[in-house]
Amino acid sequence: MADLVVDETTAKPGTKAYGALEVAEHLDGSPEKLPFILVNGSKEGPSLWITGCEHGDETLAAATIIEFVRRVDPKKLKGQIVAFPVLDSTAFNVKRRFSPIDSYDFSRAYPGFKNGWLAQQVAYKILGLVVKNADYVINVHNGIPGVLDVSPYCVAAYDRPEQWDRLLKGFTESFLFDKIMLWIGTSTERGERTSMMTALLTDKGIPSFVPEVGPDTKGGLRTGIRGFENSLRFLGMTPGKARRLARYQYFPDVVHIFPTRGGVFTSYVALNDRVQKGQKLASIRNFRGELTEELVAPAAGVVVTVWTNPVIGSGDFAAFEIATFDEFKQKWPGER
Repeated sequence: MADLVVDETTAKPGTKAYGALEVAEHLDGSPEKLPFILVNGSKEGPSLWITGCEHGDETLAAATIIEFVRRVDPKKLKGQIVAFPVLDSTAFNVKRRFSPIDSYDFSRAYPGFKNGWLAQQVAYKILGLVVKNADYVINVHNGIPGVLDVSPYCVAAYDRPEQWDRLLKGFTESFLFDKIMLWIGTSTERGERTSMMTALLTDKGIPSFVPEVGPDTKGGLRTGIRGFENSLRFLGMTPGKARRLARYQYFPDVVHIFPTRGGVFTSYVALNDRVQKGQKLASIRNFRGELTEELVAPAAGVVVTVWTNPVIGSGDFAAFEIATFDEFKQKWPGER
């Protein structure tokens, strides 16, 4: 078993090591660094890379990765794990979705640009390392506890059905989340999927998926760690037979529903509710108590994300995400 080396940090076989990757330089000349964890098994096996916190306010993703890796015994591991719990560290450190430096959506920054915005520079460097070294990748996201609840689901992005069957199906299902979004093709109602890490990796033949952990901290940690541990068994990295759920739900798209008015937010539906096209989902009332907007479902599907803060504004994140039963192709005024 060879040493595991990332940047200038080395983990000997059967050990863990910790380092920080320099990815950019700030105005004062100080380096922008991303902490990482190396777990080098005692026997040969696959290389699993785990990334989190492309959005700085998704701190549960980082916590889940750290807690999972803490429990891994390198002496019982076949293969290697490289974990970057936080990719957008400048956003993470101020608990903001986007970095105050560039206000860039890191999850749409790929393949990156060596001399671009900060998010693009980090994406460029991380993607280069992943493509060169990883056999499998899990890129963790989550909702925002107390603001935006998420029903746990996984996202797999690909262009051709055979990619799902050959590369992604078993690996994605091994995380034990029963809802799976099959993002087929190059576009989504939010924009081009080709700017996502997982879509680019699929094209390069590297299996990857995005688990959305949640809805709350306790439940998200429990089911996220369970998913990681089962994926290790699926990959043959730890002893035991991997579990498979009796039933999975597959959805070809996710629609984000944004408000156009601000005020008191009242939801009529809850996580995991099935909704029909045209069904009323929520009301927004101004500070006079007057009804100013009712949000409706643009397609039939299942509620996988719901806004939980009692107030909302037109510039806030989605009030709902609906996993649709059919691919959503029409123009929708809620897209950004």
